[in-house]
Amino acid sequence: MASSRTPSLRKHLVPHQKLWLNWDGAFLMGPRYLRFLAAVDQTGTIRAAGQVVGWSYRTCLNRIREMERVLGARVLSTTRGGRAGGGARLTEAARRLVRVFARWQREVDRLSRLAFRKNVPPR
Repeated sequence: MASSRTPSLRKHLVPHQKLWLNWDGAFLMGPRYLRFLAAVDQTGTIRAAGQVVGWSYRTCLNRIREMERVLGARVLSTTRGGRAGGGARLTEAARRLVRVFARWQREVDRLSRLAFRKNVPPR
């Protein structure tokens, strides 16, 4: 039989929000794009970064092209594969986006937790 006590909302609820950035009204990037760009920075390849976020290589290329189209600037600097192996590096524009998005996301998370504690009673 169910308890007649009201459960603590704070104990069971966890706030979440989805963030994304638009550039002049067009979608530019969301959290997964941030993870993808950070993974390119860490791994040095589009393919490995795609595996980190669960995107196929083709999806990665399409997302990169769309970001570059919307932004009007290159996001990655790439070298072709082959015997020496290819690679990808973030451009300065992409590094700036990663820094801005990551800082903004941390601040939104912090403020969201604060607002949640303020507005949801402990009992």
